[in-house]
Amino acid sequence: MLNKIIIINSELYAKASIYIGESASIQITAENNVGKSSFINALNFLYITDKDQMRFEDDRKLSDSMKHYFDGTSLHSFIIFEIIKNGYYSILVKATPENTIEYYKITGEYDELCFVETQNNKFKARKWSDVLQNLTLKNPTDVPIKLTNEELYNLVYNSDKNKNPVVWLKKSVKRNGRKSFSNSFTDIYRHLIRTSDINEKSFKNALLVADGQQHFPLNVLSSTSFEKIDEFEKKKTHLQRLISIKPDFEKLKLLNDEFISHESILGKLKNTFLKKFDKVEQELSNKIDENSELSVLVKNLQTKINTTLKDERDELIALKTTNENKSTAIQTENKNLSKELDELKEYEPSAENLLYQGLKNNLIEEQGNLTELISQLSQLERSRFTEKEILSTIKNLKNDIEKKKNAITRFDNLLYQNISKDENTIKKVYSFLNCDVAELDKSKIKKPITKSDSPLQFFDGLIDISDITIETELPTINQLKDELISKEKELNEKNSQLKIVQNRKGVEKEIENLKTSIKTKTEFIERIDKKPELLSKIESNLTEIGLIEKSLKDVIDKITNKDLEIDKTKTVLSLKIEERKKYQNDLKVFKNQYQIISETTDIYEIEEILEIDFENIYDDFQSKYRKFIRIKENRNSLKNELNDILKMDVKDIKKFIRDVDEEIINIPQSQKIIDGLLDTLSHEIGSPTDSFLTQFRDFKTFVSRSYNQKLAEYPISNIQGVKVKIEENEDLINDLDKISKLKLSERLDFGKTYSYEESKDALERQLSNNNGKAINIVDLFKINVEITKVTGKTETIDLSKQVQSRGTNIVLKLYLFLNILKELVHNNSENRVIIYVDELDAIGQKNVKHLIQFCKANHFVPIFAAPRKVEGIEKYYLIKEPQKDSKNQRRKISFGELQSFPVIYRDAE
Repeated sequence: MLNKIIIINSELYAKASIYIGESASIQITAENNVGKSSFINALNFLYITDKDQMRFEDDRKLSDSMKHYFDGTSLHSFIIFEIIKNGYYSILVKATPENTIEYYKITGEYDELCFVETQNNKFKARKWSDVLQNLTLKNPTDVPIKLTNEELYNLVYNSDKNKNPVVWLKKSVKRNGRKSFSNSFTDIYRHLIRTSDINEKSFKNALLVADGQQHFPLNVLSSTSFEKIDEFEKKKTHLQRLISIKPDFEKLKLLNDEFISHESILGKLKNTFLKKFDKVEQELSNKIDENSELSVLVKNLQTKINTTLKDERDELIALKTTNENKSTAIQTENKNLSKELDELKEYEPSAENLLYQGLKNNLIEEQGNLTELISQLSQLERSRFTEKEILSTIKNLKNDIEKKKNAITRFDNLLYQNISKDENTIKKVYSFLNCDVAELDKSKIKKPITKSDSPLQFFDGLIDISDITIETELPTINQLKDELISKEKELNEKNSQLKIVQNRKGVEKEIENLKTSIKTKTEFIERIDKKPELLSKIESNLTEIGLIEKSLKDVIDKITNKDLEIDKTKTVLSLKIEERKKYQNDLKVFKNQYQIISETTDIYEIEEILEIDFENIYDDFQSKYRKFIRIKENRNSLKNELNDILKMDVKDIKKFIRDVDEEIINIPQSQKIIDGLLDTLSHEIGSPTDSFLTQFRDFKTFVSRSYNQKLAEYPISNIQGVKVKIEENEDLINDLDKISKLKLSERLDFGKTYSYEESKDALERQLSNNNGKAINIVDLFKINVEITKVTGKTETIDLSKQVQSRGTNIVLKLYLFLNILKELVHNNSENRVIIYVDELDAIGQKNVKHLIQFCKANHFVPIFAAPRKVEGIEKYYLIKEPQKDSKNQRRKISFGELQSFPVIYRDAE
């Protein structure tokens, strides 16, 4: 297919290129008179291999356009078409000194450096000699080859795919003649470059090309005729076979009608399913989407169950457990309190209860004994006296006590009170003497003291007593009694100490026993003292147990209700999950159905939406499709049997039925030929004329059944339907019909009957009218195109005039010819054909969209030209009007991929 178009150094372009690649549509956008159409019209040089058929702007021929495309030079102006077919090669077009063109084949991808040299960011075209040298150096094993006309034709058009042609034609496409370099394809294609020139004549010829048959002119209407006896014998045998297969052939037609009926309904079912699928798929996808209302509801329900309700239930369970534990604890406490009260039932914390008071007194006594024992033991620990020392102290204390008792008894007879009459002397004596001496009986005084000045004489010595403090107060008898009590107390302590020293372990054990007894009694008394509190606590606990039991019942009811709410929510969640799962399963099933239906390539969609539920379409389709396959197999089997009987090799069953049906219809005529032994004129004129009319009838069948059906696939503006009608030249056809039945016998089994004289008169009339010239099929009819608008109104139009609006006129003529052209080439993505669509701005966006869809489906790549960008096209080239140079002359235009803007549309289909 054509991959790139490059123009170098033309009258308008310095360097211009378009990269087609995988683009489904391209637009060259520029103001008027900038060169859009001029560039695209270069397609003439590739697709129109017959130079005489080339037509450029304003209907100029090649000779008139040479300077425009090659700037009046054969040295450095080129047009290159890069082709990709099992690799790359280019077809180069250049001018010759004789002001015509020549072609070269260049192997490999287009290399701009071979054609253009760049200096200081400017470029200029190389001379042809330099280009040839560069290409040869680049690929010395496969140098550029100059193509003859025949080589060029076979390179551009070929039915052999292995030849890697630019256009892979069907074998049915024939050249217009052995020496001609045009064919059925070019006859149609050249009109696409100038749709405004399409008229009735060109369209008639195009339809005859689309019929796919070789329409020979009727040359028998002349003085020369020839016999075909052997052909007559073949027809005779064939006629017998036709008669024999008539019942089976009628059965075949019924099967074919049933096949077409099922094919039609299947096509509608398929179209309905595929058209509705996108909406159903989107609806189901939206329903199961993560953010859909259903999915969000499922998540919320799951969260409510797993978090909210569960937490609330757990809190209630925890509260129930807390209340139960609290109730049990209080009951246990009351049980223990009751047991405690039973143990204290004999005691009451009152002054009247003798047991209680006795217990308290006993406690006080024991506490005193304990204090005393502890004190003694502590004193012993501090003093660390030995038993001997304590015994000595006890002895001395007893002596002192005895003396104190004696002193008290004889207080007035004490020595110190009677030793002198001077009170001061008495105080000194008491201060200087030992108590034992001072408290002697007064009978021991041998001489009273009258003088107490210092020093003190003692025996034969003197003592300085000046530093001794004199007692100012002498002891009274009460003081002596207090001292006695003190001594007795001290004696008791010493006796206790002695006892402790002598029985230390026993005392310690007694202390421990006392502590234990005191503790036990203290605790018991405390228990008795708390008896009123225990009774009150029991009553309080019973009240609290009642409240807890009531609260516990409420909590249990709430737990039951919460469980019911959880179960209800789980049920709703389960239903919603099942609902979403059903949507997911439905989507999976529908996608599988979509794939299965899409893969039924033997069923073509028919643009009609049936009123049927989407869920039922697939089953209905499969049921009818199975029956369709059985009918198809039976039809093909019967057709093959009849094909063998008739010794025919017609592959297309529709054509077979059409041909055989026509032949069966003509059985009476053939029967008359056989039965009446047609004369020489019958063989020379009748049969060829009949065949000529049969071709015409076949052509009419093709137009009415095949071609018109294809026109219904795509809408145009406000035109809902397009139908081509044949308006017959009745006078000529009636004469030819009579001539075809020219026989010596007037007996006919079927159809119209004519006398020999009528047939003869018709023959003479046509011989006179045509002066012996051949009659072509185009002479038998006129073309009427009937359009049906969206309002339902029908209208017959003249192709030689503008149809509706200018845009509608262009699109309609494009469809008429493209529907023919697509049948001449193989429907293959590697066999895309580039077409030119001018005046894009007049076509309208809706028509552009439908036209692009049509082109995609049939592997055409439209290149549009318009002053402004039109939405819906995949790639745009923006060409700006060139500035003028210093001489006020317009500079040449340069554009390429830097001026291209690919666009990807969402939901473009």
